[in-house]
Amino acid sequence: MKKIKNIFNSVLLTVALGCGTMLSSCTDFLTIYPTNSTIHENYWQTADDVNGMVATSYLQLLSENAVSRMIVWGELRGDNMNVRSNADNKYKYIVEANIKENNEFCNWAIFYRAINFANMVIEFAPEVTERDPDFTEGDLNTVLGEMYALRALSHFYLVRTFRDIPLANKASLNDADLIDYPQVHPVVALDSIMKDLDKASGLVMRSGGFPNLNAQYNYGRITLNAVNALKADVNLWRAAFAKYHEADDSLKQATGLQTPDYYYQEAVNNCDDVINAMNASMAEWYEDYGTPTDRSNVGPGTKNPYYLAYETTSGSTSTSTSSIYTYLFGSMKDNISKMSLEQRGEVIFELIFDKSINRNKAVSTLYGHSQENSGALCVTRSYASENSKYGENDRRFYYTTDARDLSGVSDGNSSSSAAASEVGIAKYACERAPGYNRSATSYRVANDAGIDANWIVYRKTDVMLMKAEALVNLQNPEPGQLTAAFELVKAVNDRSISVTADSLVYSDYPGKEDLMELVLDERVRELAFEGKRWYDLVRVALRDKTTQNILFVANKIEGGGASAVQKKMQTINSLFFPIAESELNVNPLLVQNPAYETSSSVEQH
Repeated sequence: MKKIKNIFNSVLLTVALGCGTMLSSCTDFLTIYPTNSTIHENYWQTADDVNGMVATSYLQLLSENAVSRMIVWGELRGDNMNVRSNADNKYKYIVEANIKENNEFCNWAIFYRAINFANMVIEFAPEVTERDPDFTEGDLNTVLGEMYALRALSHFYLVRTFRDIPLANKASLNDADLIDYPQVHPVVALDSIMKDLDKASGLVMRSGGFPNLNAQYNYGRITLNAVNALKADVNLWRAAFAKYHEADDSLKQATGLQTPDYYYQEAVNNCDDVINAMNASMAEWYEDYGTPTDRSNVGPGTKNPYYLAYETTSGSTSTSTSSIYTYLFGSMKDNISKMSLEQRGEVIFELIFDKSINRNKAVSTLYGHSQENSGALCVTRSYASENSKYGENDRRFYYTTDARDLSGVSDGNSSSSAAASEVGIAKYACERAPGYNRSATSYRVANDAGIDANWIVYRKTDVMLMKAEALVNLQNPEPGQLTAAFELVKAVNDRSISVTADSLVYSDYPGKEDLMELVLDERVRELAFEGKRWYDLVRVALRDKTTQNILFVANKIEGGGASAVQKKMQTINSLFFPIAESELNVNPLLVQNPAYETSSSVEQH
């Protein structure tokens, strides 16, 4: 796009990857070997050229620039996350709803960079099948599917954050060729995203289809389950916008906008595609490799019927450090041996990092690394206390937040802590769950700015809860659909509680509103700090056609500032970010979000 500034350095790319064929290792796949290659008409000659550009497209999303936005855009304005007192003002302004066009996080260029690399593969890779016999039609279809999906995912992050966005569906080879795209209505953007996903679903690799040599590809690259999970998410947003615009007949006529129920049912179907495929895969695994002990913990007929990862660590909730955490977020994240496949089997798609070349600097910068108070962001005090959304026997309470910062919070300990009001975030930042004793030093990397935490984009429990959300929001649910929604939430909740008596009871949630609140609460319990919470709340506001029911997020602001934040959050437009000033200056087709056209905010420096 013209003048999405500095998307790349003219035509110079240092992106050729030594990945050989698509059967190289996943680490090689995401390893850059600079060769000062340039993109021109003679570049697209071999399979290596295509594979290098595919890997480069993924690498944009692995950058600190991208992952930090996934965190800040998706979490920071929610009720569970705050900013440390010593953090940069660019974070504080966002929490205070004092976002101006020059805030660093208004810059969207990294996602358009990923989109542009994907566009280049989509446009030029087909030529390679005629030039390199090692690059077959099957290889081409796989990478095209991945690039359609990656383009869709990148646009999806943008529309959820900025609302009215340009759709970039044509490749640009240098700054002089960048196109001035106009913004489109979010309904139009979501429709375009879904068209890309429909293309991708017929092309990408079947989930689990990569051989053992490349087992990490099954969750480190976009496969069919990832496409269907993304479809479900997109349909939840289409339903929310359909509800918000349900009285706009002209929009319906212009875009073909359907009823909210149409999109909710589509989301249910997408989720079923993922859940059924993953269940079948795990049933096959247990048939081949499971032991009687394994089968007694998960699978049909147990309290864990969805083959979710289960606790293998002995000890009570107060001492356990959670094997679930270790496999999903911690030190065993890349253990892909047969005897741990049931644990990694919960992940659908994630960005893979290591301790050397590709390090998750966004997590180390925002959540912390190796020393107390090292992260810019922290947990809100109310969320970290045991009177939060977690029950006292919910293991997730003990591995969501940082061990050492919690000693002064209402958690059963009497000692005081200087950092009691700035509770650290443990998820991703720690190699193992802290546990109730909150004494173990468990940060991943000591005295280093890089962390090998894989960033999970979608996992099975997320999809289960998306299905539950779709079911409870149907206008006239069929008999059994509300019960089915509850059972999905219960299955997610049951695997994390250590006391059977705490299991959820359906009669405690007699109406749809009660179930809607339960689903939303379970999503924050299960997916805290995974880049989901704020996006969930924006969907609530769109469905309700008002921000009033999410203004509670401002209660984390101390010193009387909550009312000022709530005043700034009176309109739906205020829930989205402003367009960066730099983008407005270079693209005359862009229009600023109305909530920021006449800002009375203080000047930021």
